[in-house]
Amino acid sequence: MKPFSSILIFLIVASSCSPSYRLNRLLALHPELKIPDTIVINDTITTAQIEADTFLRFSSIQDNILLQKDKLEITLNRIHDTLYIRGKCKADTIIVQRSIPVEKIKIVNYDKMDNMISKIPWLISGLIAFFGLLIFLIQKFHK
Repeated sequence: MKPFSSILIFLIVASSCSPSYRLNRLLALHPELKIPDTIVINDTITTAQIEADTFLRFSSIQDNILLQKDKLEITLNRIHDTLYIRGKCKADTIIVQRSIPVEKIKIVNYDKMDNMISKIPWLISGLIAFFGLLIFLIQKFHK
């Protein structure tokens, strides 16, 4: 039963120290560290030019005809007994702008005094552990 309890204690200690858990806990305690921000992504979609040719025998049309609307152009040419039809759609560029809201983390740089003050609890707990071990060893070997 003893190996099971030591493994359980090790797993509890190891899982409590993950950086993502610590960051989530810190942001929950200090929401002022989150800065709302927006990422803007510009996507450009380019459509290719499309052309098509075909011909028909058509004796009733006498003149050349040009049909044009926006980017679409169709030309009808009659040469002797053949009708040539040419269609062209000019290339186009579509720009899509997407805004994605995200939260940034504000990085605060502490001075040396704050850094030393934040290490005091670790130093005290280390000294207590050291002196506790020292007292334990002295009592064990003194008997």
